[in-house]
Amino acid sequence: WGFYLIIATLSGIYLEGKLGEDIVKIVGIGGAIYYVIRGLLQIPISKVLDRMKSDRDEITVLTFGCMLMGLPFLFYPAISSAWQYYLLQIIFSFGVAMNLNPWRKLFATNLQSGSEAREYAVYDMINSLFVALAIFFVGQIANISQFYFDLMMVTLGILVMTGGLWASLVLTDKKRKSAKLGHKNLP
Repeated sequence: WGFYLIIATLSGIYLEGKLGEDIVKIVGIGGAIYYVIRGLLQIPISKVLDRMKSDRDEITVLTFGCMLMGLPFLFYPAISSAWQYYLLQIIFSFGVAMNLNPWRKLFATNLQSGSEAREYAVYDMINSLFVALAIFFVGQIANISQFYFDLMMVTLGILVMTGGLWASLVLTDKKRKSAKLGHKNLP
């Protein structure tokens, strides 16, 4: 999510250089597309995830969701019209919808009992500090020229996708509570 937050902060400025004068309207429509699709997909995805008792489904959906989240940013340098941006927003919203529920379920299930607030705070603190530092450096690099701005968007997209691969490594942690809960409930 950290890399996505960097992209979200800079994407309006980035798209202005690509799409021109109607950028506020275009970004507004793109944002609406994103939130409608993301919102409508949350319940169907959560129903599927809740039916399966193992945490492998959450990890798999989370990994695939990260891949879909990062993919659109690989194509940002090629955007030349609003409809291309809208299409990328659709792909991105599918990825986010597949990311949110499994991440929240896995994180909440694996919290240490009695320390939930602190563990959420530590997660948010690390994420916030990372994003602050990274957005500072990405902003400096992207400011050099359009080429470097393109390079930053593609790099960040790849890093979001790489986050999905890191998420799949959760399967290797045999001490996670979600793995134990899933195995107890399997027939």
